Amino acid sequence: MQKKYLIISIYFLLIWSASTFPIAIAQNAHSQHEVHSDATAEKSFKAELSVPDGIKQEEPFKIKIFIKDDKGETVSDFDMFQEKLMHLILVSNDLLFFSHLHPEYQGNGYFLTDATLPSAGGYTLFCDYKPSGDKEQLSVLQLGIKGEAKPSNSTDIITREKLIDDIKVSLSFSPETVKANKETNIIFDLKQALDNTSVKGLKPYLGEKGHLVIIKKSPVFTSKSYIHAHAMKGGEDSKIEFMTSFPEPGLYKMWCQFDNKGKIMVADFWITVKH
Repeated sequence: MQKKYLIISIYFLLIWSASTFPIAIAQNAHSQHEVHSDATAEKSFKAELSVPDGIKQEEPFKIKIFIKDDKGETVSDFDMFQEKLMHLILVSNDLLFFSHLHPEYQGNGYFLTDATLPSAGGYTLFCDYKPSGDKEQLSVLQLGIKGEAKPSNSTDIITREKLIDDIKVSLSFSPETVKANKETNIIFDLKQALDNTSVKGLKPYLGEKGHLVIIKKSPVFTSKSYIHAHAMKGGEDSKIEFMTSFPEPGLYKMWCQFDNKGKIMVADFWITVKH
C-alpha cells in the first residue's frame, strides 16, 4: 500500500497543540556548548516534520525534515559541525528511550533518516543543524504513536555507577553538589569491569572524546530543556569530561556516548539539580 505522508506546517501547530500526540515546531539559536534560546539572533529558522500516517511500534519508518527561514523560504546550504550536517536526538517523553540519528541531506533543505520507536506514546525530536554562515539552531518537534504502551524494564533510578557491556562507568561532579546556573564539571570514568583497570582504545566520536546530551524532565519539552555539551580536550585517556551549567533546578537525564574500539556505547544517568 502506498504510504500517505503527513506534512506538518507551522499552521498545523495550532491544531495539533490540543491533541494527545502533537507535532510541534520550535526554533531557537544556541551557543557552541549549550542549547538555549538566543533572543539576539538576527535570523530564526524552523523545521517542518513529515512522517508516514499510522506509525507502528517496532517498525522502521522514514523521518523527513525540511528547514526553512523565518520568511518561509527553503534553506539550501548548511555547515558541517561535529562531522555531520544534522544531529537528531529522538527521545520518548518519559526519557527512557534515546536515539542519536544523523539524517542525510537530500538537497533543497530536505533531510531524511530511518527511525524505529519501541512503544506507543509521545516522542520528542531535538533537531540540531547549522545554516551556512549562521549559528547552530535547535528545532523541537513532537510526534506520537497511538496504541497501548508496552511495559518498560527501565526505572528512574539515580545512581553514580553503571555497567555498560564489559565497561564500568562511574559518574562524578565537581563541585559534588550540582546547582542551577553554576558551572559544573561532569566526569565519566571508564574501567574494565573484569579487573577495574582503565579502559584503553577509546576513539574519537563525532570528532571529540565523547558526546553528551542532557534533557530536563518536563511535561512539555522546549529548547530550554536541552543541553548539548562538548567534551574537554586532554586529561586521562579513560576519563571523558564535560563543562556545562544547568539553567534550572529539577530532574535531568544524561546520555554520554563514546567509541570503544569501534563500538558506540551509551551511558545514561539521572541527576537532580538543586537551587
